[in-house]
Amino acid sequence: MKSTTPLPPRNEARGRKAPATGTRRGMPKWLKVLLTAILLVAVAIGVYAGYLFWYANNSLDTISTAPKQEGGGSVDVTETLSPQTEPFAFVILGTDHREDAPGLRSDVVMVGGLHPETKEAVLISLPRDTYTEVEGYRADKLTHYYPIFHKLHEEGKLDSASPEDEMKKMLGTYMGINFDHIAVINFNGFVDLVDAVGGVNVNVDQNMCYRDSIDGTNIKLKQGEQKLEGKQALDFVRYRKSNCRPMTKGTTDFDRNKRQNEVISEIVGNMQSLGGVSHVFSVIDAISKNFKMDMTPDQMRSSLMTYFDINRQNIHYISVDGEWRSPYIYVDEQKLADAKQTLQDVLAGKSLKTAPPASADPGSSGTPGPNGPTGPKNSNQQMHQKEQ
Repeated sequence: MKSTTPLPPRNEARGRKAPATGTRRGMPKWLKVLLTAILLVAVAIGVYAGYLFWYANNSLDTISTAPKQEGGGSVDVTETLSPQTEPFAFVILGTDHREDAPGLRSDVVMVGGLHPETKEAVLISLPRDTYTEVEGYRADKLTHYYPIFHKLHEEGKLDSASPEDEMKKMLGTYMGINFDHIAVINFNGFVDLVDAVGGVNVNVDQNMCYRDSIDGTNIKLKQGEQKLEGKQALDFVRYRKSNCRPMTKGTTDFDRNKRQNEVISEIVGNMQSLGGVSHVFSVIDAISKNFKMDMTPDQMRSSLMTYFDINRQNIHYISVDGEWRSPYIYVDEQKLADAKQTLQDVLAGKSLKTAPPASADPGSSGTPGPNGPTGPKNSNQQMHQKEQ
């Protein structure tokens, strides 16, 4: 049976389009380019951050002196300590150890504490020439103990596992508190660190001139506000006396401690504001080559995450003063007691922001904690220390 309905022309059927139900337009070319660029930047940042994390992890392994387990991994020095949730006390030693002048004198001795809830820290500078009397040890200059402990360790006569552990014990007895960690940085590390953060802006309080042809020291600084590079910053914090003509005014250990605190404050500020990752590699390099600490890598990462953005106003610097009677400095006992109390207050979570640091008020009272550690009791060790 044939249909009587006429069919439309073939070309007319092909040309007919279905009526449009809505308008669909492709993504504009400029938007595609923008989104692609954003995606590429995000991927690049992710790769860079991953490489940075890997790089930092390797450097933290180099910095850490925590004992390694067989087969890899680390064990906690203070096994239960978590820097993100618990306060901790520490010791910092700055040693005069350079290739051109090898040595182990602790020219810088600092103790301090940090608390994760208050985000506050205290850093106490002790004069290197302090006359130090500690139970179980021979009375001596504070700067002499670290090299003595090294010698005893080499001779197999040191009870502690390392000279650093012995310094923690000795200073713990002296300050009436248990120190969880110790860090050691040499002069080269200090120079590299200052250079890595782009230098420091300080007020050089006086002209400084000193030369030593033996170790290559050549201090020559002019008074005034200025930006110092690493070597100049080291000269600034080390300067004590002059042998130049004309001679410049000499300074004391107390002056040195104040200058150290000024430079440290600038370093902290610069590390927080230097455009972040742009200087991270050089900072990590500077630290890993010349800085050692008995934290595990995990503990160091935790500390960095917790305290990297600490407000500079929340870092309280204390310099313990005293009287110079050659060849020692006899510290002001009240100021030392105030410093001990301030350290204990920070570790207890007491904020110092509503009151000045203890050392700023010589009339305030403070006593060392009753549960401080005791010094070594080994009679052979005491005998050898007395022979030094």
